Amino acid sequence: MPSTESINEVSVRFEGFTVDMRRRGLYRGDERIHLTPTPFKALEFLVRQQGRVVSKDQLLNAVWAGQRDENTVEQAIRQIRLALGDEKEQPRFIQTIPGVGYCFIAATAEGEIPECEPEPITPSEPVGSAPRAEGRTWRFIRKSAFAVGIGTFALLFILIVLLQSPSHLAATNPVKITRSQTLVLSPLLNDGARIAYPQYDDGRYYVTETAFEGGESVTVPTGLPNPELCDLAPDGSAMVLRNLIHSRDDDEPLYIQAKGGTAQKLGDILAYDAAWYPDAKRILYSADGTVYSTDITGKSRQRLFNVPGNAFWFRWSPNGKKLRFTVIDKKTEATSIWEVEAGSKEPHRLFSTLSYPLCCGTWTPDGKFFLFQARVENTFQIWARREPNSFNFHRHNQPFPLIFGAMNYRGPLVSKDGKRLFLRAENPKGELVRYNSKSREIIPMLPSISARTLAFSKDGNWIAFTTLTDNNLWRCRSDGTQCLELTQGFKNTLMPKWSPDGKMIAFMGLRFTGYWGIFSVSANGGEVHSLVNGNQAEGYPDWSPDGQQLVFSEVVPVARPNGVHVLDLRTNQLSTLPGSTNFYLPRWSPDGRSIAALHSGDQYVYLFDFATSTWRPLAEVPGGYPNWSSDGKAVYFLSNTARGRTVFRVSVANRTMEKVNNFESVDPSPFILGDWMGLTPDDAPLAVQDMTTDDIYAWDLTVK
Repeated sequence: MPSTESINEVSVRFEGFTVDMRRRGLYRGDERIHLTPTPFKALEFLVRQQGRVVSKDQLLNAVWAGQRDENTVEQAIRQIRLALGDEKEQPRFIQTIPGVGYCFIAATAEGEIPECEPEPITPSEPVGSAPRAEGRTWRFIRKSAFAVGIGTFALLFILIVLLQSPSHLAATNPVKITRSQTLVLSPLLNDGARIAYPQYDDGRYYVTETAFEGGESVTVPTGLPNPELCDLAPDGSAMVLRNLIHSRDDDEPLYIQAKGGTAQKLGDILAYDAAWYPDAKRILYSADGTVYSTDITGKSRQRLFNVPGNAFWFRWSPNGKKLRFTVIDKKTEATSIWEVEAGSKEPHRLFSTLSYPLCCGTWTPDGKFFLFQARVENTFQIWARREPNSFNFHRHNQPFPLIFGAMNYRGPLVSKDGKRLFLRAENPKGELVRYNSKSREIIPMLPSISARTLAFSKDGNWIAFTTLTDNNLWRCRSDGTQCLELTQGFKNTLMPKWSPDGKMIAFMGLRFTGYWGIFSVSANGGEVHSLVNGNQAEGYPDWSPDGQQLVFSEVVPVARPNGVHVLDLRTNQLSTLPGSTNFYLPRWSPDGRSIAALHSGDQYVYLFDFATSTWRPLAEVPGGYPNWSSDGKAVYFLSNTARGRTVFRVSVANRTMEKVNNFESVDPSPFILGDWMGLTPDDAPLAVQDMTTDDIYAWDLTVK
């Protein structure tokens, strides 16, 4: 067995792969292989123990800080094998030692092929027999034998039930149904022959259908300007729709549309989501934290129960006795799955032992399994649970990952015969583009990274960016080399900003519990420091020119803007700028004399003057993402008006405004905080082109 001391502390190479400890990534040649942070830590630990059998307990202690869920280890090993193209039955890299653990068996560049041997298992001592009873009568013996026989039969029955192998759900043979479409949305619904789903394209929502076998997708006419599909009637004869006047996150008007007909408004109901009852005679809908029912005219309404957030994705059990749905917390955006018995007013949360955000569940038609979506370390997976009944026991009913990998898998839909599983498979990518003022063209920039938001260091030699693939914060040279992942364990990271000395990066982050907050981390990696993390969403940090203070605000539209705040990093004292209520997204001027920010009412860019402690409008055009020019004489911003997605530059001295360029040809990446723009060190406008592809895949679903 090679010594672990021979393993390079920076990188380990084996059979074309490299485990790069410094960049925290798995590579095949120069290509980075997608592997989320926790499975990578497990791979790193196994590699460092090359040739040694590592137990699940050792992995749990080393990687998961002693968490006692062995399913977590198994899931991580599956992800590692998927990334390496390894197989459990014929392993090349990771060998499973039954009943013991795992062993890394690949030959590295530093050693020979190791041989893993499981530790010997000491056989159990034989159990001694009890002394034979004496002096019993034959009659007593017969009665005792009968009683023992009955007891033995009962015990055997119990043991058979306890020890029987539970039925196992398997998904195999994935087949692509659609053809690399943009923004296929959930839910996927079916009428037995076709799949219906919402789709977003060119600023509008549509209802789209495609056949089970795949082929061309067809838009379903509704007569509505922005229809969103909520549910299909059980027999497929009608749809429930919302007309999105504002957004998917608002309560919007409800409509019913019979097959082949046009959408008819359902009274004056405004709903967050809606679904049919099993008998198709009534409709269930949610609005502002309450779930209601109504008849198909919208006139006879009944309040059913309250939930701690917005309820959506309603799914009835096959026998109609249970209703399950997803609740999203309005402040934290955390999602969880809930259940209520038909006729009850007391819903309760399910799967509380799982620490992941859960969403969007559905039953198999026989009611034996429940499938749902889980967000595990910024990737979406499909999990399943065998439903409890009188003859299967708790140990057989633990949720388990069914489908996972490098792509995001969402919105499970089981066909009506239970033989196929349909999913949305999303391959997220954001391509950074810049405007070239000389050629007047939009050109790609750093195609090797998938960015969501980005910032340059003051000297222009480094970039910090948040990714669309895993939502973490990264640092690279400005040419895309020497990349280092700086964060792990965040649901989302956005809006990085370099300190003036180039040593620290501030950013807004959202962990899997809690609210948006302000964090900082060394540009060389290390511990992430929480600077501001209160009881509401706070973000958009920016440094003062001397690097001694940070300015920030509440995160709009998640929270109401209560002011522009300044954190003194020397004293940890917090103050609020005078008259800054309703302002957000502050940006400090290079000379430190003023701050540019947006007003949540008119969306104009305003300036705060530290000398006079007053605010004044700078550009009376609705805008977003103000950026100071490198010389501090102008402010750039992005405006979505009748002129298109246009970048303007406005002079601080005389408020003269001029058009710089138009990003209308750039399909914006989906972003919860609106269209983002930034600037290069030479003031070239930046944007993110959405290169994400969404498709529907079908798996064969079998019970073994």
